[in-house]
Amino acid sequence: MPNLDPLAYTVPLQGIRIGQKRLNIPGSVFRPDAGGSGQTMVDSGSEFTHLVDVAYDKVKEEIVRLVGSRLKKGYVYGSTADMCFDGNHSMEIGRLIGDLVFEFGRGVEILVEKQSLLVNVGGGIHCVGIGRSSMLGAASNIIGNVHQQNLWVEFDVTNRRVGFSKAECRLLP
Repeated sequence: MPNLDPLAYTVPLQGIRIGQKRLNIPGSVFRPDAGGSGQTMVDSGSEFTHLVDVAYDKVKEEIVRLVGSRLKKGYVYGSTADMCFDGNHSMEIGRLIGDLVFEFGRGVEILVEKQSLLVNVGGGIHCVGIGRSSMLGAASNIIGNVHQQNLWVEFDVTNRRVGFSKAECRLLP
């Protein structure tokens, strides 16, 4: 299969849930086309997860529905992430949004628990760790390291597989 980045660790993203709601995102946006657009990569070098416009718009639409009045208007972190909030509401925001789940083939999921949904980006501001990939100049979905936290991620290069398993990786005081 052609890939936008043939050296990347590509995974079969199939859907996204927020709370108990599976977002209405066409499966085709998660399948690479002949040029590789739509590829979903696991990238430990990217801080945030980035989604193609169709998927990003559906995620943002649901988050705005749940907590829209609390969004920090006009604020964009890192040129790609615009779902940000003033920090004093971060626990409430996580509770209102709920867990976020990336669904892959064969029943594999990455769970981002509500208490880990927001990332402190400094200055008292917290953002959902998801940006728009087109703002990076990419036409791919990228699972960044924020959503790899508290996971063991195993790359089986020989058999061309990636595995995930829950882990407790908290920093000690």
